[in-house]
Amino acid sequence: MKISRNWLNDYIHSDKTDNDLEDQFTQLGLECSVSQIKINLDNVVVGKVIDCIKHPNADRLKICKVDVGTEVLEIVCGAPNIAKGLTVAVAKIGAKLGDFKIKKVKIRDTISSGMICSGKELAINEENDGILILDDNFTIGSSIEDVLELVDNSIFDFDMTPNRGDCFSHLGISRELSIIENKEFLLKKNKFSVSSFKSSDLINVNIKDDSICKRYACRIIKNIKVTESPLWLKNKLESIGQNSINNIVDIANYIMFDLGQPLHIFDFDKISNKTIEVRLSSKGEKITCLNKEVKVLSDNDIVISDGNSPIAIAGVIGGLNSFVNSKTVNILVESAVFNEINVRRTSKLHNYSKEASKRFERGVDCDNVVYSMNKFVAMLLENYSGETSEDYIDIYKNKISKSIVKFNLDKCNEFLGIDLSHKEVDEIFNKLNISLNLKGDEYLCDIPFYRNDIKVQVDLFEEVARVYGYNNIPSNTSFTFPSESFIVDSELLDNKIRSFLSFNSFNEHYSNSLYSEDDCKVDSFYKPIKLINPLSQDMEYLRNSLLPGLLRAVSFNLKRGTGFIKLYELGNINSYNSKTFNNADQHKHIMLTWVGNEIKHWKNTYIQDIYSIKGEIKHLFDMLNINNFNFNMTEQSLLELNIDNEKVGYLKELGKKTIEKFDIENSVFVCSIDLDLLSNYFSSKNIDYMKINNFPSINRDISILINNKYSNQDIENLILKNGGKKLKQLNLFDIYKGDNIPNDSKSMSYSLKFKSNSRTLTDNEIDGYMTEIINNLKNKFEAIQR
Repeated sequence: MKISRNWLNDYIHSDKTDNDLEDQFTQLGLECSVSQIKINLDNVVVGKVIDCIKHPNADRLKICKVDVGTEVLEIVCGAPNIAKGLTVAVAKIGAKLGDFKIKKVKIRDTISSGMICSGKELAINEENDGILILDDNFTIGSSIEDVLELVDNSIFDFDMTPNRGDCFSHLGISRELSIIENKEFLLKKNKFSVSSFKSSDLINVNIKDDSICKRYACRIIKNIKVTESPLWLKNKLESIGQNSINNIVDIANYIMFDLGQPLHIFDFDKISNKTIEVRLSSKGEKITCLNKEVKVLSDNDIVISDGNSPIAIAGVIGGLNSFVNSKTVNILVESAVFNEINVRRTSKLHNYSKEASKRFERGVDCDNVVYSMNKFVAMLLENYSGETSEDYIDIYKNKISKSIVKFNLDKCNEFLGIDLSHKEVDEIFNKLNISLNLKGDEYLCDIPFYRNDIKVQVDLFEEVARVYGYNNIPSNTSFTFPSESFIVDSELLDNKIRSFLSFNSFNEHYSNSLYSEDDCKVDSFYKPIKLINPLSQDMEYLRNSLLPGLLRAVSFNLKRGTGFIKLYELGNINSYNSKTFNNADQHKHIMLTWVGNEIKHWKNTYIQDIYSIKGEIKHLFDMLNINNFNFNMTEQSLLELNIDNEKVGYLKELGKKTIEKFDIENSVFVCSIDLDLLSNYFSSKNIDYMKINNFPSINRDISILINNKYSNQDIENLILKNGGKKLKQLNLFDIYKGDNIPNDSKSMSYSLKFKSNSRTLTDNEIDGYMTEIINNLKNKFEAIQR
């Protein structure tokens, strides 16, 4: 949000430098940056185009003769709106526009002795599509700085937090500036003459539901003239990046940026039935908006209706059937407070979040409604002709009372670690316009209407801290606390997994937590939860899986030439559960993806397949010191991840239909792990430290012929069970199918390592273990030793 320093001077003057104010606004919690507008338009004057012909050597250029008072200059111009008879801004030879100095140049064989300027080239607005057209009443040869009343200025650009709706105006920032300057200021009274007619006789206002409109005020002004705005008004609006439209709209916009209260101006003669009705629209009802778009309304949209059809979407945009144009004579000025939630839903639904809706969404001051409307009337009648009604309509049935918040000074000092006195607190609250009433040990604080963000005592603690100065709060070098305050680090498991994966070439991915209906169907194990008020059709559901986001990232990288991908995402997913209190369950999962077969290297090419992937997962569980982990094949291309026979996840290769949805042609392996279940087996305390073995190991190999129906996991479990405590390592190093092997069988070879930490083992001991292993393989699996 842009704030003009010159505009702030209308309320309160500061002698501090721009950088000092920038720092002090930020210290108050209003983060901002500042930029200076320096007017240096020497040798830029008013000119009159007395002739304009097409350039003989260029289709888009014209040769203009421009009278600048002391001489007539020939200038080549390419602006589409240049024409004979226009009054324009001319930079003469020697003028400097920013870093660009105007010189006499030859353009397509024609000498150009100056430049006809656009508003952007003069740095007075952002218009760059054509040259700046000036008022014909300006004196030829006059300085542009003088005729446009241009002065140096500074613009503060605030990055405002959503809770500070009171600061979305020059008035709001002036209140903060008064804290910095320790000065008071009062709003000026609105003075204007009224006519004998009454608004209440000419218009009937009906609010269907008080919950959608807290307060509605309006006033009728007759016999106005829609014309161009005065220079001072144009300059103020353009300084904060707003274009001038006409005097009526510009004054309404000025009030919004000045006081924070959006106004809407209707052409009174276009309001049918002379009725204003504030209501919720009917689903499917339509309105043609000012931007000529036809909007299909929902039953959550607040509309202003004339009794027949909508003439505006309240707080968002006006209708084409009631807008002010050059033929408008009588107007109705609307100043209201609409329901914040409805306005936000509407602006998001129709993708139309503008200055007015931003303020309504954050809450506007109900106490400022009539003052803002009357300031519009005063400004209009001060500068232009018109007649205003002697009364105004103000519907405010459920009048809001100032909120009272209790404040305990001792608790505040303890909370902030400071030692303020009652006098110091009185001074701070006085700067904040908060009235105090001391009752025993507590203050009863009368909160201003515009501070809708102060609701509880801790909010007042924050106000005290920011006015007192965060830098003034002392830092403690030591503190004490009870040992009971230590809690288990809930992120320890997550961080260990992240650390392991980052060391093993994985990249972490973050995807949106809101999905479309099609995304939820990609992995439908969990039933998705639909939002009541989705931002768009692409974000209707809370995500029920991490898979769509990862596949979208995989597809993105593959299309950009990345052939080997290892990604993971760790986060929460949600599922619908009709048996819980809020019909929702949350699960923490991690999902890993692998794409690509190999990474080529001059020495050792890295091959990635299902076996290397299984090894990475096994390594992960070993690193987490989780025992009794194994893989269990339940169906083709899917392996369960089990701990003590409880399924905690799965590993599988995705089917063709799934990956085709994301335009992926490569094979994709995914592993999903339920971290809520995994945490039951993880403990940072139960870590086994093994003494380095000083005694030699004995290695034996075994090769068997076995039926295909038996899995490697079955065989390894049997070998480990019968290998005794001295069997420390078991590896499958060969699988063979082919010549001399029956079709229903396979050859499998294992390497076994036996070791003791206390002595050297003998061959006779190991022979006994090997005999036991082989006998059990033969008896249980009908294996044949090779």
